[in-house]
Amino acid sequence: MVHLSKTLDEEYLMQTLEIPDFGAFDQAVGKFNRSALCRGVSDSGYELKPSLFRGKKTDELKTLESNLMWVFKTQAKAHLATYPSSELEWLVLAQHHGLPTRLLDWSLSPLAALFFAVQSRLDTDGAIYLLDRGKFRKEEDIDLKTLTEVVAFFPSHLSRRITAQSGMFTAHPLTGNAFDEPDIVKLIIPAKSKKMLLAKLVKYGVHHGTIFPDLDGLSNYLRYLHRY
Repeated sequence: MVHLSKTLDEEYLMQTLEIPDFGAFDQAVGKFNRSALCRGVSDSGYELKPSLFRGKKTDELKTLESNLMWVFKTQAKAHLATYPSSELEWLVLAQHHGLPTRLLDWSLSPLAALFFAVQSRLDTDGAIYLLDRGKFRKEEDIDLKTLTEVVAFFPSHLSRRITAQSGMFTAHPLTGNAFDEPDIVKLIIPAKSKKMLLAKLVKYGVHHGTIFPDLDGLSNYLRYLHRY
């Protein structure tokens, strides 16, 4: 466990901090710029690895992505009023609806990231990954066919959920590797702190109903309030 009694500048050399309470969380994220990427996960053992890569061999990824997206685009058009205008926009749409892609979801909101770290798996340590990327690419400037490095971008094909979560994405080359940039800082959220931190978030208006602004989110918020 890393205590916050030292200066944060010293501790960030360790790249991992344990966050036992909301004050420690606020102090830690305060060291980052407003444009820092934040990703919350319910299990601290989860790697920063796009869903397309999980459990698959690297030489399978190009064919797998092509097949998944071909079927998705063919079948999804019947459900869309307007179509994405680029391959990257199609990937964002597919990612939003649960299809394995080469994208990772991030947020510009530390509170949204904290919500995802604490709202489930209450018996398991969660985590928040933080990265001051500093620069973002335009969608139209990203060529997935020649991509050789991880790039961050603002999605233009937005949904209400992405907007509510201050959503961002990183696009990854088809290497199969986890994202392990040395500047990434990992905040560990102890399992014993999750329930308390979730209650704090709800008090400040960050809950299922605001993170997921639809009937599913509302129902899950009511389930939480009435302890179902």
